[in-house]
Amino acid sequence: MNIERYRCFGATAQNGNNALVVFGPELSGWSLEDRQQFTIEQHAHACVFVDAGGPESGQLSLDFYYPHARSPLCLHASLAAADHIWKTGQYGGALLLTSSMKQQALAFDRVDNNIFVSVDIQQADFPDVSISDLAKLLRCDADVLVSSPKVASVGSPKLLAEVVSEEVLYSLHPDLDGITEWGRTHGVNGCFAYTRMGASLYAGRNFNHLDPALEDAATGVAAGALSVRLDADITLYQGRNLDNPCVIHAARTADKIRVGGCVATSR
Repeated sequence: MNIERYRCFGATAQNGNNALVVFGPELSGWSLEDRQQFTIEQHAHACVFVDAGGPESGQLSLDFYYPHARSPLCLHASLAAADHIWKTGQYGGALLLTSSMKQQALAFDRVDNNIFVSVDIQQADFPDVSISDLAKLLRCDADVLVSSPKVASVGSPKLLAEVVSEEVLYSLHPDLDGITEWGRTHGVNGCFAYTRMGASLYAGRNFNHLDPALEDAATGVAAGALSVRLDADITLYQGRNLDNPCVIHAARTADKIRVGGCVATSR
């Protein structure tokens, strides 16, 4: 078994959200429980296991894990896996992979040290959330919430909550247990709070992990979901409060969202 460590979406090559890419023939004998336990033991924000033999012969599939749960999709780990696969020299400029949990197609392209993944917009009947209920989850006053919360998805649904300013955004100390419980009930993978910084520029924080110390420095699926929610091309800044600044670009392309940023190997 082999492990490669990455930082993805960093504002520089020294920044970014951590991901472990795990590969090798030994993985065929690992159960889902084995993979979950490995992720926990590695103290990894995210692990992606690269498996041979997807739904079509010869296709590779990606299996994503956070310390607390398996995930249908993790975009920063997807970008890390794509870089690893390109390094094998088996693929040209175009790369198509599949997320194993949902059988969702992931198409990649790259520009210099930036990698982009194009994913389908996910259509579903997502739950409505009142501002008062959201305020309880975020442990904030309802009047700092700018618009009605909405759920959107590019493969991993996010509850999107707009707040009035960066000051409010970085002061949030939400009920992580409550967010997790609400998400399990409604099939939503965490809450993403964001605020507008300027034309097409946003800052955000993702509340998905139970441990506050595991807060994401960058959340690609949230950037994609926000692009869907706003019906716009956006640049999203994340991780400033963690001293780990990240930048994510998300753009609409017909019925897909293209999300990407800097990808670098890490020790």
